[in-house]
Amino acid sequence: MKFNVYDLKLKNKEKKYLLNEIKKNQITSGEYVKKFQNQFKKICNSKYALAVSNGTNALHLCCKAIGLKKNDEVLVSSSTNMASAFAISYCGAIPIPIDVLKDTWQIDPDQIEKKITKKTKAIMIVHLFGQAVEIDKVKDIAKKYNLKIIEDCAEAHGVHYKNKHVGNFGDVSAYSFYFNKSITSAEGGMVCTNSKKIYNFINNYRNLCYGKIERFQHTGIGYNYRLSNLHSALGYGIAKNFKEILKNKKRIYKLYSEELSKINGIEIPKISINTTKYVMWVFNVLINKKFPMKRNKLMKKLEEVGIETRKAFTPINQQIIYHSKFKKKIFKNSCRNANYIMNNGFYLPSGNNLEKKDIKYICNHIKRLANQ
Repeated sequence: MKFNVYDLKLKNKEKKYLLNEIKKNQITSGEYVKKFQNQFKKICNSKYALAVSNGTNALHLCCKAIGLKKNDEVLVSSSTNMASAFAISYCGAIPIPIDVLKDTWQIDPDQIEKKITKKTKAIMIVHLFGQAVEIDKVKDIAKKYNLKIIEDCAEAHGVHYKNKHVGNFGDVSAYSFYFNKSITSAEGGMVCTNSKKIYNFINNYRNLCYGKIERFQHTGIGYNYRLSNLHSALGYGIAKNFKEILKNKKRIYKLYSEELSKINGIEIPKISINTTKYVMWVFNVLINKKFPMKRNKLMKKLEEVGIETRKAFTPINQQIIYHSKFKKKIFKNSCRNANYIMNNGFYLPSGNNLEKKDIKYICNHIKRLANQ
């Protein structure tokens, strides 16, 4: 028996749009890019949505759209996929890592203001693992210092903060549709905004800045970040089925929580009180000193019985590629909670096709190891 961190089994109703486009040989261009954009707008409630080739490119376009330039500083959650930091670096700007809250894994708003300098241009908030950052606090700081807000919603499809979908609180937001995301197009991303100006900028720059009058007289140094019709057809089919996906996410989270919440040494991250709609991306946990073995040993033991797991992100402040920009020792130790999560956090198999017996199997092995 083998349980991967993420598995996906497509249903026929999710496949049909993809298969129809293959039959029609509508591979690169076709109607499904706009259909996917419109369907996703219904989910995230943003005024504009533009499909792009992946979530990293979506973040890059967000950074370009707010005017990031060389040596600008952007405050960002240290505990994140490195695409968040890389997108900032692509513009020549510098990602400044902000520590996270240990109980929710989200950026700590109380740490943000301490890192603001004359070079600070924006705050990138990352809604990690299916819940929302405390956005009201971030907005107050941004307003006080006249900073832009980018929302990284790669792991937050369907997530709401105070009954409003994330991605609608800042200037612009980015989503990922990689294979393991709640909505997938295999590879792909989406930039969402309520600003017509930002929409026009991104619509131009994602498509090589072709000229409106003379197509091959380009209006800027653009990017080839388009999403294909084929990827869009798959994304559209899965987005149409989002309600069922949400039910499965809720079911899996509930089962894991019931099985693991009473085990000494296992900490399930707290859901923020203002996350009014939580949507589990993957089931993430922390191992503390009460557990009889360290995280890495537990992961190895689970792998031996066919249970794949994955470590928490290595935070920005631990990335060697950024040490040359900062005082190495201070930088590495600058985010205490992010460092703790890096060393003690991991996540379990979380694919939507997991059944109750599968989760029981996984949790029973963790319980057995907890009693050794």
